[in-house]
Amino acid sequence: MGMAITKQQVKTFSTGAIVIGLVLLPGLASFIQQQLLQRKMTKLNMVQNAMASAPVPAPAADPADSKYARLQFDTLKSWTYIEGKTPIPDFIQKLNGQNIEMVGFMMPLSEVKNITEFILVPSLWGCCYGQPPAVNHVVVVRMPPGQTTKFFNDVIRVRGKFSVGETKQDGYTVSLYVLTVDKIDGQ
Repeated sequence: MGMAITKQQVKTFSTGAIVIGLVLLPGLASFIQQQLLQRKMTKLNMVQNAMASAPVPAPAADPADSKYARLQFDTLKSWTYIEGKTPIPDFIQKLNGQNIEMVGFMMPLSEVKNITEFILVPSLWGCCYGQPPAVNHVVVVRMPPGQTTKFFNDVIRVRGKFSVGETKQDGYTVSLYVLTVDKIDGQ
């Protein structure tokens, strides 16, 4: 004896599958983007290592680049910020004033040409599943006075002076981290 499947059951199943797909899509997109970022970073490191071990001397690297400590978004996101209740942890406070290098994606705040300020995020897709990102999950990047940058639609490396502290606007904390640019490289 076979069971007959009604049109309503097919419609209900299809609707459920679509809803599940829409819920999982941002996470899948974020996962894919993080995998691509990791591959690009691995490839970049392999190229740098190959250049370092090549028998022909590589052009001298900018010695100033070695003064930057690599900072991962996972470190910044490893604690929960509750406005007015949670102090910024000591391990984050120790980064204040340090020369930092971060890798991420550019999200301009207003302009797309002659950008003076943008947000650096770990992922463009699904970083926050349709909600604004937590204030301690992003970094405000500022160009030095009188300087601008172009828009990069791919992963970038930003080097500069890192500042830690609450920046308030209209009574609300809008950022905890600011990176003032020394150098931006598109990958």
